[in-house]
Amino acid sequence: MIEIKIPDISTLRRIKAISRLPDDRLIALANQLKVFTARKKQLLIKAGSVEKVGLYIIEGRVSLIAQDGKTKVIEVDTSQELKPVAQLRPCIYDVIALGPVSYLKFDRQKLIDFMQLSDSAVSDISVHSLFSNDEEDNSLINHLYHNLMDNSIKLPTLPSVAERMQEIYRGESTDIDSMVQLLLSYPDISRKIKNVARCTGSSELSAVEKLHYAIRHLGILAVYCIIMVYAVGKLVRRLPNTHMQRVSSFWEHSLNVAAISRILAKKHRVASPDLAMLAGLVHGIGVLVIDDRLLEYHHLLLDHLEIDHAIQVMRPEISSLLLRKWHFADDLILVAEECGDWSRNLRQPTDLCDLVLVANYFAMMQSDRNHSLPHVDSIPAIAKLGITHEESIRAIKDSVIVRRNIKKLFV
Repeated sequence: MIEIKIPDISTLRRIKAISRLPDDRLIALANQLKVFTARKKQLLIKAGSVEKVGLYIIEGRVSLIAQDGKTKVIEVDTSQELKPVAQLRPCIYDVIALGPVSYLKFDRQKLIDFMQLSDSAVSDISVHSLFSNDEEDNSLINHLYHNLMDNSIKLPTLPSVAERMQEIYRGESTDIDSMVQLLLSYPDISRKIKNVARCTGSSELSAVEKLHYAIRHLGILAVYCIIMVYAVGKLVRRLPNTHMQRVSSFWEHSLNVAAISRILAKKHRVASPDLAMLAGLVHGIGVLVIDDRLLEYHHLLLDHLEIDHAIQVMRPEISSLLLRKWHFADDLILVAEECGDWSRNLRQPTDLCDLVLVANYFAMMQSDRNHSLPHVDSIPAIAKLGITHEESIRAIKDSVIVRRNIKKLFV
């Protein structure tokens, strides 16, 4: 059975968009809302739902189960900001309680109406990234999301060397001989790997012996990551000029995130520096797909705010979808889904996603002229890693050289 009660205003103030509304307005809103309490295994939202409601988990743990069986767990305590869960429609998740869960579930338009009473809320772009109303049925997000649901989005493929490398690396056992034979078919990437391993001067070794030496010297994971970085770089560089003009800023940002991720990983040892570099590079790769669709939706007369809004809302989902198609590991997919969640839970063990999240934050700081990012002291991942102000400045400074070295892998 579901228990129901009226929310108090302290709960509503955890929703950023309405947190600064006066008490009387929040009390009026609270009287129109209900807090539900669900038991373990209760279904809160079903995949495919088009119900225009917002779901906010007040306290507890829920599981988001995608159509391909992939599962994501969200845990919320009473100290955290409230954010909508599975807000896009049609919904692509079954949202199931993993224990007792308190949650708000209400009509989106009702919250929009209340937000419009506050000048500070209206000026906050995050307001527009949470909800859509009937007048937005032709929006870019609506088109993208329906394309995502009916599998009509055309996802790009990686260069063949990466596809074949995934088969080897993601197999039951990774065979160095198989990696060598693969690399012999791709002289360009083979040369780069031998250069990184500094074995080009060993003239007495055959090509096969040099590759064996390089793989043993660098390690299988490092060689795998180099090949994937090379492949993603090649994919981006092959884009038409008209396409590249719009994604160039995203690509430069991704290179910065990759460089800072590598630097932080070397010190904090949460993950391999090579894996951190790869994760940083592909954390928002879904932008390529979103931008490709912009060419098809020119008739919508989109302005830059709607484009930015679409990228902000859809990038995690489409990046995740793309990395799944490319058969990347779950920890890299998690990075794509959560490395923009600045309030990611402090109680969870520090992981690769925390590392890339911090790198993403530092990279965004360099272009955050409007001070739209949260304060550095409010980012749990920074506290978990114990990163000082001096270390952040040094990482940003050193990233220039590391970024240049990363580009050498695919230039």
